Amino acid sequence: MIRVSVLGYLGADPELRSSQKGLPIVSFRVAVNLARTGANGEREEHTEWFRVRVMGRQTDFAQRLARGARVFVAGRLDMTHYQSRDGEPRTGFDVWADDVQSLSPRVGEDTDRPAPGPRPGPGRHRDSSSTGAPRAADSRSQPPVDEIEDLPF
Repeated sequence: MIRVSVLGYLGADPELRSSQKGLPIVSFRVAVNLARTGANGEREEHTEWFRVRVMGRQTDFAQRLARGARVFVAGRLDMTHYQSRDGEPRTGFDVWADDVQSLSPRVGEDTDRPAPGPRPGPGRHRDSSSTGAPRAADSRSQPPVDEIEDLPF
């Protein structure tokens, strides 16, 4: 079994279908843009397409994705060989996903916020400077110890 991680953009809205046993299957295509410098020194761009199939617990989430959304997909890779309409041999990449995550902001979400990432450690918070590096918090910004101990968890 080959496991892959794909980071790309949805080429169309997801489609919901049912398996022969009646289980829901969501399918969509993800475009991955590749750029490299060719032998002649010029930048070459290429797009690779992956068909993604989602079953099980992630189908509800996958149905809510929309065309153009940036997604991360991880799962099992199946490669299929076929001939195009022109008679040329082709290879198709099918990913049976067990992890689908949207990396696009939700509709109406503030896009000025920093991108999600590792959270700062205890006693530290993000600096509003342009570097975004964590800095030590001053004692005025931390709640008194009594308030922390009264938390219900």
